[in-house]
Amino acid sequence: MHADSDVDRIAAQRLGTVLRGKYRIDRVLGVGGMAVVYVATHRNQKQFAVKMLHPELSRRDDLRARFLREGYAANSVRHSGAVAVLDDDTAEDGAAFLVMELLEGEVVEAMWEKVGGRLPLDLVLGMGWQLLDVLAAAHANGIVHRDIKPANLFLTRDGQLKVLDFGIARVRDAAMTAGNMTGTGVLLGTPAFMAPEQALARSHDIDGRTDLWSSGATLFTLLTGENVHVAENGPQIMILAATTPARSLASAAPWVPAPVVAVIDRALAFDRAMRWQNATSMRDALRDAHLEAIGRPPSRLPLAQAVGGSVAFQDTMGAPTPSKGLTAPLIQTPVFGSASTPLAPPNALPGGTTAQPVSRERGASRPPPQRRTSLVVVAAAVAFCVAGIGAAAVARLAMGPSASSTRAVTAAAPIPIPSIPSASSEVPAAPLSPAPSAPVASNIPVAGPTGTPRAAAVPRLPVRPDAGSAHETPCTPPFFFDPTGNKVFKPECL
Repeated sequence: MHADSDVDRIAAQRLGTVLRGKYRIDRVLGVGGMAVVYVATHRNQKQFAVKMLHPELSRRDDLRARFLREGYAANSVRHSGAVAVLDDDTAEDGAAFLVMELLEGEVVEAMWEKVGGRLPLDLVLGMGWQLLDVLAAAHANGIVHRDIKPANLFLTRDGQLKVLDFGIARVRDAAMTAGNMTGTGVLLGTPAFMAPEQALARSHDIDGRTDLWSSGATLFTLLTGENVHVAENGPQIMILAATTPARSLASAAPWVPAPVVAVIDRALAFDRAMRWQNATSMRDALRDAHLEAIGRPPSRLPLAQAVGGSVAFQDTMGAPTPSKGLTAPLIQTPVFGSASTPLAPPNALPGGTTAQPVSRERGASRPPPQRRTSLVVVAAAVAFCVAGIGAAAVARLAMGPSASSTRAVTAAAPIPIPSIPSASSEVPAAPLSPAPSAPVASNIPVAGPTGTPRAAAVPRLPVRPDAGSAHETPCTPPFFFDPTGNKVFKPECL
């Protein structure tokens, strides 16, 4: 039976079993060359990822000990982009296993394959910037990954890049040296992403710059859909990696902006002295290239949206299946949890929408400036109307009863005056109706409290049709109209 079939069969046989009375194996996430990764539920009902070394490797005491020791390399990175290892133990049948945080998102290699082998420039640069930030922390703590590739990069739903399998490369090295944990020998890796010193099996030359070559090769492949070295099979690629300088990114992707090409080409330099000398300098150069090419610095938002888009694609294609043919994956399944869960809109706030977000400032008592302006206009208009009503009442009292009217207006008659809203009143800013066209007010002498005439503004009244009648008495009416139409009270009738 084929070795892969044996591994799959053995992995499936563990489903439903409980490890050390604590972790129930629920399903297979992925199968790699060194281990199988499961979803497991702890007895407290929290879910984790359990990575179990293959049985034939676990039978070797040196490999089992190294697997458990190197598994904690990710914790030594001290960066949120490295997957945390929470526990370790040995199963009842002797297989060593690690317990890790369970991620939600997708392996970058799976995203890359689904879109046809080319990811947008913005996404690739954003992932590269995060990758280099993780490597900068790892190298500062003396840890070299030695197997950077798309299959070992995981993008979470919130747009964070997680670097998988810290330390697993050293376990593979030990497996290839026939149990000699300190010796040197053939280094097992992924040929397409191996730096020249790795392809030449020069383990003493491997350092942080080896990871930078692999990072450049990863970005090259994600952008172009091609390997740095083109050949028919893995051994030929390894030979080219060991003997031939990498081609320029511009030769495979002439559309990529020159600043980006310069950063990646330098990372792929054959001579380690010609590469970026540390992850920090390459990270900062990639950030500057992103700013120049895209117009803004790297952000998690496009990466989170990309994961959301791939989830929507999977909804139409059926449930995701574990990836095959990947070298020692930590988490292979594209999506964990519900694949139909939509991402929150990028600028949505709780209780609002992207078109009309809810304000973060609550309890504001003052109306907005537009509302305050409207209230002032309404108050001024009402005050003007009240003044007009009062002046008209004074004029009618002075005139006395009209000859053509049967209604008497007395001084005791109440005059309704509308209330004026305050500046804090909640009055809707309704449009004001146009004021009716009225005659221009004129100054008419009106008797004041001391008998001295004073000016009062009243509307101009039309000329009475019975003015100048032969039946008039001297004070009937007690006024007359001057040539301009203004009413003037007769002095002798006051």
